[in-house]
Amino acid sequence: MKQLVLAPDKQSFKSAINTKLALFLDAFRSALFLTGMLVLVGLLLKFTHLPGEQVVFVVAMSFLAFLFLLQTGLSFVFVFAHVKLAFLGAFSSLSVALSCMTLVFVYEDWWGTYLMVLLTGPLLFISLLILGGYFLSGEHRHTTHRKFIYINILLPYLFIFLLWLAFIIRHEVRENRERRVVWQAPLGFAGNPEKFTRYFNL
Repeated sequence: MKQLVLAPDKQSFKSAINTKLALFLDAFRSALFLTGMLVLVGLLLKFTHLPGEQVVFVVAMSFLAFLFLLQTGLSFVFVFAHVKLAFLGAFSSLSVALSCMTLVFVYEDWWGTYLMVLLTGPLLFISLLILGGYFLSGEHRHTTHRKFIYINILLPYLFIFLLWLAFIIRHEVRENRERRVVWQAPLGFAGNPEKFTRYFNL
């Protein structure tokens, strides 16, 4: 059976396309990293109660969600030769994008938070099971797109997990602080938790 050999001009054209795609993907990863760092800055502002905490965090998380929605389509462009990996990347990116928006609702305590958690939780759980099965099967060792798997799929899951962990820690800190304030509040605040919460800026 004869092996199909591309003409030199077609080979150079294919090489140029691959180079441009690789450069675009690198730029896209840089945008993800920069936005992730901005999210961490917003998270730091939230923990320290500095001005601008809400704006920075909401804008950064919203842009990060947009990037992962964009990656849902990009997954089919960059790994079109591996249909299974393309669907894994698209499904995982969609799950992470929705998780980003859910975290915005959770951190800001907006109306509809419970609904967002109900919608995102099952999707995130299923995508994690699929991703875990993919890694357990060992298929990631035999693909040329390992960099895409680790940076564009696996790291976002770890980032989302850290954001949830930070929220739990922040919530526990606030709960402990409120309990201490209850015991230390003046008599005028007894039986009125909203009053001493506003007073102590919790």
